Amino acid sequence: MSGTAVGEVFRRIARRYFRVALFYLALGLLLGAGMLWFGNDNFQFLHSHMLLVGTGLFAAYGAGLWWIAGRSDASLLRGVTPALATAQFTLANVGLPGMLAGSVLPVGLGLDRIGVLFGFIEAAAGVLFAMLLARALKAAGARRA
Repeated sequence: MSGTAVGEVFRRIARRYFRVALFYLALGLLLGAGMLWFGNDNFQFLHSHMLLVGTGLFAAYGAGLWWIAGRSDASLLRGVTPALATAQFTLANVGLPGMLAGSVLPVGLGLDRIGVLFGFIEAAAGVLFAMLLARALKAAGARRA
């Protein structure tokens, strides 16, 4: 795959992240406004994680992948593949909704452990992103040397 094609794949995933971040921003703001309206703050975990992870972290993922796309000389980005970026996107977008859903499940039946499982999936997405970005930064450093 040529550097241009690789770059376009990373840009496409970055755009998806930006769209998802905007979705979570709107959803988190609406939930926050609803909590204020009804005077009920039982969904603070849901609200804060929609905004922090769904908006902030997903936008950072998109920015990082956009940066990688700008440096997508296929010969220099060994180990930074579109397949890994796609896997990272999938993990992140499975982990967060599962974590949010698990946070509202009843505690007594052990169903709240589902949120923990999906939290680990979200953490795996973060570690995979860190690995992708570290490899891209190393390749960018090698290019300058």
